Amino acid sequence: MEYEWYADVFLLTNLLMDMSAMFAAALLLNDRLRLGRCLVVCVAGVTGSTVLLILLKKYLVYSIILHMVIHPLMTFGVFGAKDRGRFLRTLLTIYLILFVMGGVQNSIGVLLGSSTLEILLSGMAAALLFCIYQIRRRVIQQICRVELWAGTEHVTVDAYCDTGNLLRDPLTGRPVCILQQEVLAQFAADRTIQKEISCHTIGTEKEKLKIVMLDKMKIYQKGTVTEIKEPEIGLHTGEIMQNPKVQMLLHAGYIR
Repeated sequence: MEYEWYADVFLLTNLLMDMSAMFAAALLLNDRLRLGRCLVVCVAGVTGSTVLLILLKKYLVYSIILHMVIHPLMTFGVFGAKDRGRFLRTLLTIYLILFVMGGVQNSIGVLLGSSTLEILLSGMAAALLFCIYQIRRRVIQQICRVELWAGTEHVTVDAYCDTGNLLRDPLTGRPVCILQQEVLAQFAADRTIQKEISCHTIGTEKEKLKIVMLDKMKIYQKGTVTEIKEPEIGLHTGEIMQNPKVQMLLHAGYIR
């Protein structure tokens, strides 16, 4: 049985698969990458691996060089190496993704037997992962650090700068930020519920939101610090967002 190998098909499918692996790793590890750098590194890596596959007679030698040299260099080129542990974790994640994607790619090739369709599906996967990565990146960029103060105690949380949060106290007209109720338990002194106000969120009926007042709140965003005296905080039971790190929704009026 003869096996036909096309360098252009190999190069294009592997380029798309490597880029998909980089996007998937960035999503899984909450890391950042630059599209231009990722494209250049992946093109260089796939071109080098294609040349090696043509020149080397033994596939074992090619595989060793690919996994021990080319892939680590590509990982370093895309993500850098801030510390050894993080680099190794990123590299192992990429290996796992490539292993899974390689199996899926081979299955598609066997079932469909069409290199054109295989390239098309690989391209669609890369585009989808890139779109998801861009959406996730925008969400991460909208997260800032907030210090909540009650007397001499303070708790630091990650807050999402929510332009859709326009909730205000109907009596005072002051902005109301939304906080996970579990965070309030970190203060030693109990904070008395001041009042309840009506609020409405997507997918829920109008409900009552318990309001507490803290002594102050410091918002760290875009290199500046904004201090709010006696902020009104609405307490929410459960997760604020799908991102488990986010424990607070900042009011639109506090966003710089």
